[in-house]
Amino acid sequence: MSQLSPSNRGRPSTLDQDEVLHTSLMQYWSKDPLSVSINDICKLTGASKPGIYRAFGSDDGLKSKVLDVYQEVAIAPLLDIFASGRTFDATIEAVITYMQLDRKTLGIPNGCLFVMMRAQRYRLGQLTTEKLDLLRQRFLKEISVWVEDAKSKDQIRADLPTTVIALFIDAQHAGAMRMQREGVHPDHIESFLRFGFAALHS
Repeated sequence: MSQLSPSNRGRPSTLDQDEVLHTSLMQYWSKDPLSVSINDICKLTGASKPGIYRAFGSDDGLKSKVLDVYQEVAIAPLLDIFASGRTFDATIEAVITYMQLDRKTLGIPNGCLFVMMRAQRYRLGQLTTEKLDLLRQRFLKEISVWVEDAKSKDQIRADLPTTVIALFIDAQHAGAMRMQREGVHPDHIESFLRFGFAALHS
């Protein structure tokens, strides 16, 4: 998971889109995507409201672009673990380790912005919900590829449909991220994950 830190205050002469995106990402992630306004982002970055609207079109457009950034810094590394060619056991160990990374050391908030936004999808704009749906499709598709490979090697239960297993893993991830956000002890989250993944072992 890439390290991110809140942007420094300042009033740039031209809009720094990267600064706006990273500041928005950290604000949405640490607080709540629905509680952070364009005005809040302007105050933190020194950007003008018209400048943000010119660059991103709308609050919906900004949230959609932020999801692109989040996908690269947080979701893609998780999916890379599933695509790494490890055994079932090694994959699960790597996944649990990734989900249990020390967020304070990395300078990032607890929980998962993707999970948070999915829970709020009916209150978000069309661009953002479309991006959420595409990201979830990618998430499930890449996990399904891993499941099929694990099945071919007799490492995972063959009696469960691949789609069901992919949805189960998606739910495990979402549940762990919600618990982390709620302050559940890391040892309990780890036990939750191990208990769930153990049910899939062949």
